[in-house]
Amino acid sequence: MQTLRSARQFRRVYEQGFKVHTPFFSAFLLRNEVGEQRYGFTVTKKIGNAVVRNRCKRRLREVVKKYGPCVSYPGGLDIVLNVKAGLAEADFKQLQESFARVMSRFCDFAKRQGA
Repeated sequence: MQTLRSARQFRRVYEQGFKVHTPFFSAFLLRNEVGEQRYGFTVTKKIGNAVVRNRCKRRLREVVKKYGPCVSYPGGLDIVLNVKAGLAEADFKQLQESFARVMSRFCDFAKRQGA
């Protein structure tokens, strides 16, 4: 799993990407030229202290690790997930279902766009 690291990469996904909002996170998705899936996670201090923020990122990484490669989307994809306050208390199964819904919505959108 590759990660997005630079502010330029994040900004590109925010400005040009497909947006989906869930109760637990906001997702921004954009096709990339690399040909691989890359992920980025953001958690603000509003969510909680460092322990809570790191736990949120670990939970999202686990969801992406389990279900990201299963996505039947050809080519590369950049995904940025912005954590919302509800994620810290959410069940792992709820996170999985939210991520699956986001990916299915994106794939439907991409098919309509001719990708």
